Amino acid sequence: MKKSIRSIILLLLLLGLSVTSRGNEKAKLYFPSTVGSTWEYVDQDGNKLTRYAVEEKDIDGVTYRAFTYQPVLDDWENYQYSMQPFLYQIGEEWIAFHVSNEIETATKSILNKQLDEIVASMRLLFTGQLPPGVSIDFDYKVEPTAQKFFYLFPMPFTYNKEWLAMQIDVKVKMTMDIKGAPVDPPADLKSTVFQIKIFETGKVIEKETIKTEAGTFKDCLKVEYKKHTSTDASLPAEIQQLLPEQESQESTTTIWLAPNVGIVKFKKSKGNPKKIISLELKDYEIKPELTDKKSID
Repeated sequence: MKKSIRSIILLLLLLGLSVTSRGNEKAKLYFPSTVGSTWEYVDQDGNKLTRYAVEEKDIDGVTYRAFTYQPVLDDWENYQYSMQPFLYQIGEEWIAFHVSNEIETATKSILNKQLDEIVASMRLLFTGQLPPGVSIDFDYKVEPTAQKFFYLFPMPFTYNKEWLAMQIDVKVKMTMDIKGAPVDPPADLKSTVFQIKIFETGKVIEKETIKTEAGTFKDCLKVEYKKHTSTDASLPAEIQQLLPEQESQESTTTIWLAPNVGIVKFKKSKGNPKKIISLELKDYEIKPELTDKKSID
């Protein structure tokens, strides 16, 4: 009996290892990353983006695969973290992009621009409406905290089964500096903190054939991500009425990954009316994997 139990346990372990290995190999199939490989994309306006697979990097004892890009990223408001990771891992369960620092930088840049516009509107609103000798100014501070990884997709995956791909929590502190008022305004009016939560879910939809300038790619995984944004409703009424009505921040991103090639098409729609951002593969070169190369998984 004991021998039979040991045999069953051994068989289960072997099966588990086999499934893990197949899952990892499948992930590599859809996301090849041999050093020296290149992918050239063109966006909706004809601009080019080239990705280069470069040497692995060690950070705090953890090994990450790495990409660089040309042109160098300098426009954080148009940064697409689901398309432009610098560090990533092909693990036993996930392809995961280490992009928290980049997401926090981009989120701060975007919100700072939006809040600049809101503050400008507030200043304009109060111009000429304040009693003589009274002045008011506004300031704010944005503190985003992003999940460490963006989870591109799991292995093995189940069609139309959602997972949490990314979450970002943002704290915004807004203050009003009021001078010359005969009565000191309430503290919660002069300084208030509100929270913004952004989360993105992903799911593998189906397989499709995709045609780009680089060729026709069969059996592409179509992966869809939906982003949702919510703001807490705890703001004082006095602040709420100053804020312009915010349009929905929901967006949909779709990525197509071809076997042995990787991402061949990217499409993102957001806003109302819809703004479309797209990238399609124009050319590529995938270097062969070295069989004697030590795996990092």
